[in-house]
Amino acid sequence: MQKVEIVEHLQQNDEVVAVTGDGVNDAIALKKANIGIAMGIGGNDVAKEAADVIFMNDDFSSIIAGIEEGRLLFDNLMKTIAYTLTHLIPEVIPILINLALSLPLGINSLLILTIDLGTELTPSISLAYEEMEADIMERKPRNSKKDRMVSRNLLLYSYAFAGVINLSVCLGVYFYTFSYNNLSGSDVFNSATN
Repeated sequence: MQKVEIVEHLQQNDEVVAVTGDGVNDAIALKKANIGIAMGIGGNDVAKEAADVIFMNDDFSSIIAGIEEGRLLFDNLMKTIAYTLTHLIPEVIPILINLALSLPLGINSLLILTIDLGTELTPSISLAYEEMEADIMERKPRNSKKDRMVSRNLLLYSYAFAGVINLSVCLGVYFYTFSYNNLSGSDVFNSATN
């Protein structure tokens, strides 16, 4: 009963509570906790039923390993999402410029799709397998109620910072190519054909 009271008090303070247990008397606390952890070898079947996670080795150090893996997974998914969102701006803005100013497209939509599927898919998947950063366990825990995987900071970084840098370089190379071929900006505007 004391475990249940501890869980309730911590949850009233908006804490995420994990409880370990192996017996029938722990089942209520395991069920009430945000994460119930039962022992797989020495645990009772009632405790295993009530738990969310069952340790197969009954080793408490598995909790630390699980937290490390969870943080690594979260970080790598955020990196993959940021990478994927970053190249959206340099793909969409040239099409909007084409529609608004009638500039010719550097590459057509089929080539953009080919680049996305052929060359951008593999690097974005590889980000999911990045190694753990050295300070991963020194960080404060995330607030599971407030912190989101796709946060305002991630969107600002992807669209307003990295996306704009990417777009600037692409447009710079685009106009340099025309300049290299002795075409000025006025020659290029309103020259797109449908």
